[in-house]
Amino acid sequence: MHNNAIVQGFLPQDISPAQGRLFISVTKREERTNRLISQFSSRDDLLKCLMASCFIPLYSMGYGTEPPIIDGQACIDGGYTNNLPDFDDIRTITVSPFSGNAEISPADARNFFDWKMTVCNQTMNVNLKNIVRGAQALFPPSRTVLQNYYDMGYKDTLKFLIKHDIVQRPTGTEV
Repeated sequence: MHNNAIVQGFLPQDISPAQGRLFISVTKREERTNRLISQFSSRDDLLKCLMASCFIPLYSMGYGTEPPIIDGQACIDGGYTNNLPDFDDIRTITVSPFSGNAEISPADARNFFDWKMTVCNQTMNVNLKNIVRGAQALFPPSRTVLQNYYDMGYKDTLKFLIKHDIVQRPTGTEV
């Protein structure tokens, strides 16, 4: 599984900081209901949850390929049932690769028409850049483009955290 190898390369060996803090949205395939997972028995369990969270039937690994099994249930992409989970009792920071209503997302220039669409609990701007991002989610671009997206996301996240006094950057450093 190609994606598995890519994710393993970025996933730290020590996953303890993620326990109870990282919530992964998956859809139980048979029931078509959402499940949020925040406790992981091992690094491999976390990896399996991440792989399920981006498993798109028929597209991911082709026809006949089964999605990851979590606690005895086949699970697929959480975007089918809850793409941007929100909690009443804890501060939730929503992150999306698409410009729209997520707190951390690309800041695209406004179009002549301010069209939006809502899909699976996420409101997105309707524009060419989001269409390209959607295509690149299904057909990944070069590593250079992916690195550029990573760098932009890192900067957007740091700006958000500083703006909301969640973290402070050292004096004199650039975002």
